[in-house]
This record gives sequence, structure tokens and C-alpha cells, in this order.
Amino acid sequence: MARQGKLVLPEPEDAVEFAAIVVDAPAPEPQTIKAATRAEIIVGPVTIRLEEGASAAKIAAIARALAAAT
Repeated sequence: MARQGKLVLPEPEDAVEFAAIVVDAPAPEPQTIKAATRAEIIVGPVTIRLEEGASAAKIAAIARALAAAT
């Protein structure tokens, strides 16, 4: 029976009683995924890594150039 956040056990029947204790291993830390700050364009075996914070216009221009070349 629980009362005000405390565990209240019944009176022991004998002078000595044992209680089983189950200890769980701590949960593993969730893996963190690093947010990409640099855009990459991959076409076949070629990977183009743009500078950090590249504009959408620059990325679009490179994508158009690649599309025209293939």
C-alpha cells in the first residue's frame, strides 16, 4: 500500500524476512545525430561539398549545372 509517496510494508510474520530486489541496468544513452551544416550533392561517384551556409541559389545553380552535364 502506498501512502503519501512512501512505501508501507505489512508487519513481518517472522523475525527475519527477505525481499527480492531487481536492479535494471541503466538505459543506454540515445545516439545523437549531428545536424548537417554543410550541403553535399552526390552524383554517382562524385560528391560535391559546399561551404557551410551555402545559399539556396548557389545550391540550385550547381544542381542545374550537374543536370545539364549529365
